[in-house]
Amino acid sequence: MDPTDPTTRSNAASLRETLPRFAIVMAALLALAAFPQSAFFTVDRIEVRGAETIPAAEVVELSGIRRAERLFAVDAAAALRRLRTDPRIREAAVLVRPPRSVFINITERRPVAALVTGGGFARVADDNVVVAITPDSGGLPEIEDRTRANVWVRPGHPVASEGMRTALAALDAVPEHLASDLKRIVVAAGLDLTFITRSGLEIRAGGLAGLAERLGLVPRVLDALRAKGVRPVSLDLRYGGSVVVRPSGAGDAR
Repeated sequence: MDPTDPTTRSNAASLRETLPRFAIVMAALLALAAFPQSAFFTVDRIEVRGAETIPAAEVVELSGIRRAERLFAVDAAAALRRLRTDPRIREAAVLVRPPRSVFINITERRPVAALVTGGGFARVADDNVVVAITPDSGGLPEIEDRTRANVWVRPGHPVASEGMRTALAALDAVPEHLASDLKRIVVAAGLDLTFITRSGLEIRAGGLAGLAERLGLVPRVLDALRAKGVRPVSLDLRYGGSVVVRPSGAGDAR
């Protein structure tokens, strides 16, 4: 290669101009690649939304997300799986928001009834999933399922019983005036329903079909009986438009 050759001198000049530009571009690319790893992108804020009965700190602990970890290293899918293992959480979402925030949104699963078990009560949500097993009902309406001798229950799993599903459907049909006084629902063979109030009244109501209408008769019947000075022990609503009343200390009367 002849250094006096005009072509050689031109190539050398072009190379001298290109190398600085190449170095600048590479430096910029390296800086860009390192930027997400920098201290600027670390988790500084973890906000929990939707937690009403579960402490927010417990939700964060369950998610496995930690403050000061690299934001772009947060495994939102893994955190979501961990959150969903808790039977108290019905739905969850994990949102990563640069430069420093993570939002955890949850919908809690609330127990609406307590299934009587051999060792206590299984608190069950409206989707038939067991939230917890406890020694007491916690004031929830108790469910006595007589359709099966043994019902397998485990937190985070649905109750495999038609009797329990029937009881949950029956709860939706209970009018407000009765719901506040309801102590127990007994589901017998044939999915026959009996409601027992905290005041001791037993209401035999039959099956689910037309249940809300039959239970809606109860306030009027009780008002009429009180006007006559009659204290009922039980009401039987299973006979069409008729109500069978058993007063305290007396036999059945229609």
